[in-house]
Amino acid sequence: MCQISVSKSEQILALLKSNPNIIITTHSNPDGDAIGSSLGLFHMLKTLGIKTSIVIPNEIPDFLAWLPGSEEIVRFSKQKEAAQKLIGEANVIFALDFNGPGRLEEMKGDFSNSKAIKILIDHHPHPEDIFDWKLSETKASSTAELVYEFATILNAESKINLQAAQSIFTGIMTDTGSFSYGCSNPRTFEIAAKLISKGAKVEEIQQQVYNNFSENRMRLMGHALTNKMKVFPAYRSAFISLTRKELNQFKYKIGDTEGLVNLPLSIKNIIFSALLIENTDYVKVSLRSAGNFEANKICEKYFNGGGHINAAGGKSFVPLSETEEKFIEILKKHQNELKHAR
Repeated sequence: MCQISVSKSEQILALLKSNPNIIITTHSNPDGDAIGSSLGLFHMLKTLGIKTSIVIPNEIPDFLAWLPGSEEIVRFSKQKEAAQKLIGEANVIFALDFNGPGRLEEMKGDFSNSKAIKILIDHHPHPEDIFDWKLSETKASSTAELVYEFATILNAESKINLQAAQSIFTGIMTDTGSFSYGCSNPRTFEIAAKLISKGAKVEEIQQQVYNNFSENRMRLMGHALTNKMKVFPAYRSAFISLTRKELNQFKYKIGDTEGLVNLPLSIKNIIFSALLIENTDYVKVSLRSAGNFEANKICEKYFNGGGHINAAGGKSFVPLSETEEKFIEILKKHQNELKHAR
C-alpha cells in the first residue's frame, strides 16, 4: 500500500488521466461525509477533465438529495446490473469513508473481486491491505476534509468549484456535528474558510441538512426520545432502541435515524450513548461517547465493529431485547471507566 504524497502527485494524475473507467464508492447507508466527500471528489475530478462515476451500495438520505450531482449516483440496490458493469469495467476505484470492503454490504464481493487499482481516502483507523494507494489520517475531522487535501496534493485546489465546495463543506459539517466535535485542528477551519470563499453558503447548507426533516422523521425522533430512550445515570450512559415495526410505523427512510445516537449526550453527565436498530438478520449498533471513553474499543470487543474513539458502529447477531440486555451488562462491566472518564 503506497501513501499518497505531493511527491507522487504527477504519478497519480497520470494514472487518472490514462484510465477511462474510474469510479468512486462509499459505505452502505451513507451519511453526510460519505456522500459529501464522494460528490466533492466527483466534481473536482470532472473539472480536471477526468470522467468519473459514483457507485454506492444503497439509497442516500433525503436530506442529502439536494447536493449537486446526487442524481447521477448509481445505487447498487436499485441498479444492480449497471453498478456491476461499472465496477467490473473499472480501472481505478476510489474508496471513500470506509476502511474495508465489509462496509459495502451487498457490493462487497464485486469490489473485492475487481482488478482495478484501489485508492483509499479515509479517516477511520486500521485500513485493510486491499488498497493500492491510501490517504489515511485518523486526526482529520472527516473524509471530506481529506478530499480537499487530496486536491491540494494534486495541485488542483483551484479545480474545486462551487459544486465541489458545497459537497465537501457538507461532509465536514455533518461529520463534526456542525463543528461541535472532532474539529479542534485549525486546519479544519482553514479548509472550511476556503470552501466558503469558493461560494459554499453556510446558512443554505445548514438549512438543507438540519432544517429539512420530513414530518415522519420528526415524529420518529419524538417517539425515540419520549418512549424509547433509557438513561442510566449511575453509568453515565443511555441507549435508544427501535424495532422494525416502529420504523415502519413512521415510514422510515434511509437517513431518518441520522443523529439520533448523539441526542442522549446532551443530557448532563451522560458521556456514552447507543442506538440499537432492529434489522432482518441483525441489530445495527451505533455508539457515541464524549471525552476519553473509547466507544470504538467497546464496538470491537462486543459488537463485531469499530470506528473512532468517540464514534463507532457494529452489529449484534442476537435479538433486539437480548442486545439491550447485553448493552446493560457492558455498562456494568465498564462502570469504573465510565465513572472516571473525562
